[in-house]
Amino acid sequence: MRGVVCMRDAREREALCQAIQLWAGLICLKAEITAQSPEEAVPAEASLLLWDMDGTPALPAWEGPAGGRWALLLCSSQPQAAIESYAIHPNAFFQKPVPLAALCQALERCVARWWEDLEWVEVLCGGARRRIPLCDLLWAESYQHGALLHTTLESIQTRESLRDLTAHLPERTFFRCQRGYVVNLYHIRGIGQTSARLANGAEIPIGRRARGEVLEAYRRSRWIWESAAPPEGSPT
Repeated sequence: MRGVVCMRDAREREALCQAIQLWAGLICLKAEITAQSPEEAVPAEASLLLWDMDGTPALPAWEGPAGGRWALLLCSSQPQAAIESYAIHPNAFFQKPVPLAALCQALERCVARWWEDLEWVEVLCGGARRRIPLCDLLWAESYQHGALLHTTLESIQTRESLRDLTAHLPERTFFRCQRGYVVNLYHIRGIGQTSARLANGAEIPIGRRARGEVLEAYRRSRWIWESAAPPEGSPT
């Protein structure tokens, strides 16, 4: 996925580029996000455009890639601009400053448009190979002589061991939180003394040795949900 952030304020567009790039990394989406001023031509191959309507209400001559595999996000400091944007059917409109939590939620709704750019894991299940997008994998646990994968839609049993499975998962997003569990950092919404609470309400046990590492990674990623400035040293 190639994304372009067109904003007049340089600091604002750089911050939004960093937020989108971090979101893409956490959700395991291969993405290249660039910043530019509204006066510059938008690359035809761009599949995401975040456009600042302030001072430049007219959109550039950009139609996105063929097949509708693109998303348009608009923002303005004027609330009435939302009504003006209806005619061009954006995927989302934000009143500036752009709330990062709302931005990430809008990006999530558009993930299917960038399906080919998602990272996947392939597992053996009942004699057949199944491909699972990493963004859908909530957690995995040791089960019988293999592993049980819990996705946003179903639970999948595989004969592959949790150790072999973990070797194919990116360390920036997936953590071995206990000997028999691997959890997706992106889906964590809270961390207690002995467990992590996921977005779907599930509680995943966290070992004492792993808690510090998982908690630090969680704190560094959590700012995208809280519309706060990224902490120093956050990954991009």
